[in-house]
Amino acid sequence: MKKFILTVFMIFSLNCLFALPGVQQLLPDQSGQFVYYRDSSFDRESYVGIIYFDEATYGLRYFAPATDKQAEVKMQIYFTLDTEKAATKGVIEFTGETPPDPFPTSQDETDIVNYLHDIAYEMFSRRIFLGEVNAKKSESGEYAQFGGRVTMEYDPIIPVLNLSRIVTSDGKVAFSAVTGGKLVDSTDTSFSSFAGIPAKISEKSSQKVKKGKPNKIEIENEGLKTQVFTIDSSWEQKTAASWMLSDFSVVSSVVLPIKDAQKQMLIRTLVLGRDHSYPDWTKQKIKENNGKIELDQIFYDSQSKSFKYDFKRIETIGTDTKSIFALTANAGAYTKNKSYFDKIIDSYSVK
Repeated sequence: MKKFILTVFMIFSLNCLFALPGVQQLLPDQSGQFVYYRDSSFDRESYVGIIYFDEATYGLRYFAPATDKQAEVKMQIYFTLDTEKAATKGVIEFTGETPPDPFPTSQDETDIVNYLHDIAYEMFSRRIFLGEVNAKKSESGEYAQFGGRVTMEYDPIIPVLNLSRIVTSDGKVAFSAVTGGKLVDSTDTSFSSFAGIPAKISEKSSQKVKKGKPNKIEIENEGLKTQVFTIDSSWEQKTAASWMLSDFSVVSSVVLPIKDAQKQMLIRTLVLGRDHSYPDWTKQKIKENNGKIELDQIFYDSQSKSFKYDFKRIETIGTDTKSIFALTANAGAYTKNKSYFDKIIDSYSVK
């Protein structure tokens, strides 16, 4: 049940706050938010993670999975920076740093630590000089670490640097955001234990859904539009606004006080993983049409080594009020019964 419950997250004010020193963020970063990039500048599968704690404190981590010929490599550092120099001059200068973990025992590992330092010096400084990122934008320039002239693409939905990807002059993607999350507490190891997302969606178990009698659901809230969708009698109601199908799928709906100006903050909240559950941003779909937001995602749970499909439909149902309809299903159940679940999703509307 825990893996399927739609968590209602607090929606924060969108007043311009600082993340990186001297940078006004459209979407303020929250402590514990992180992003992982696939780094294709290496000759093996490699990832670089960046985590934000406060305006002066960050972490960087490199991870490369083991191959037939190469051992796994992982290295991380945490550092503080001089916020005044960063804000006024765009200069990144460390004021403190933890010893690399693990401590380098070879020149290759030392090179990785130096590379992480270069990421901080270069990418953080470039982001500060870029200024506000209130919508998707790109900037071209020279970047020696990635072979010369590149285009850096930014998106305010991406935490910390807002960097979504780096594309080289010959059109190759050298650096690309693949997942992100937020730590739930100080013991959460979601950032430090990330080990990639399997390319193939595994289906540990699946079964054909036995359809029951159609059951039209109408959720009414005084003074707001009514939410309508159709499931069937196979679904068991668990709360006033949630239903489960066996142990592999849940449907739920919540109503939240959200202003239109907070829309992007809501989307960022929903695209970040929690507690070792990582969204695969390479398969993510976000569509906005006439005020309705469709968010389709696939999450990988590294602890259970399982996948789930997650679909959310967001509608305005009143002044400064939105509804979030969600359907989540295990990968095996969804792929085996795709048309069945898609019909439920498509049945959702407000009136």
